Amino acid sequence: MKPFPLRISSKVRQAIDTGKPVLALESTVITHGLPYPQNLEYLTDMETEAEKQGVTPATICVLNGQALIGLEQQDIDLLRTKVTGKEEIMKLNLRDLGLALAAKKSGGTTVSATMALAYQAGIRVFATGGIGGVHRGWRDSRDISLDIKALSVIPIIVVCAGCKAILDIGATLEALETEGVPVYGWQTSEFPSFYSRKSGHRVTQINSAQSVVQAFNLMQALKGVHSGMLIANPIPAEAEIPFEEIEPFIQQAITDAKSISGKALTPYLLDHLAKSTEGRSVKANLALLQNNLRLGAELAKEMT
Repeated sequence: MKPFPLRISSKVRQAIDTGKPVLALESTVITHGLPYPQNLEYLTDMETEAEKQGVTPATICVLNGQALIGLEQQDIDLLRTKVTGKEEIMKLNLRDLGLALAAKKSGGTTVSATMALAYQAGIRVFATGGIGGVHRGWRDSRDISLDIKALSVIPIIVVCAGCKAILDIGATLEALETEGVPVYGWQTSEFPSFYSRKSGHRVTQINSAQSVVQAFNLMQALKGVHSGMLIANPIPAEAEIPFEEIEPFIQQAITDAKSISGKALTPYLLDHLAKSTEGRSVKANLALLQNNLRLGAELAKEMT
């Protein structure tokens, strides 16, 4: 069997080999979430912030059929060329990885794909924006993100601001419970709803990085248990869009997206929200991403 086409950057490799903390970061926000040049500015800002927090950032993506754990400068240059040259850049979930690598494709990794590749590299903490989950109207569409399955079988701590606000939050939490995924609120007993700090759904509160890591390690010590752990970190209060303000925009976006499905749905809805909120949703998204990075860094240091 051929070796898995995984390449770990020199900085990430050195950190892993010397036992220093490493934090995984996804790349779909770069390839599909933000326009150029804001996307590459975001990449620089997040990696710089990670280093300030005392961890080595491992931005994960696929370029020309190779899974990259951390980006070298030549990788960033190649990514810029692909983005500005309008080349095809796929949105890759866990199911897509094998064919994308075999066909020498390039793509941004979603939560499920990032988890799988981070685990392959020996990284155990991952900070993202919001996970995918159960879409509204799921009884008719059966639209349920692969992120839930990934969380149930890949032992990684995932820091997020809840699931994406366009989803059915209650159904997503039920699905996570069914799959045996521990879900904790970071210093809150209410599950955040991405742009908003509240959702009306209760979760178990956890208050320290030490408690998170101890709970995770004890879970992994159980024979036959290999699930990840979800830490829901509320968006900072100053960046929040209250639920009652954002919900009408979400409802309208979903109504306007009736003919759109599959991987195209979430990008369409987020773009619709960005326009209808006059950019407030984008600013909130960037704020919660940075907030999750800081918590992820704290957990990665505790894990080390």
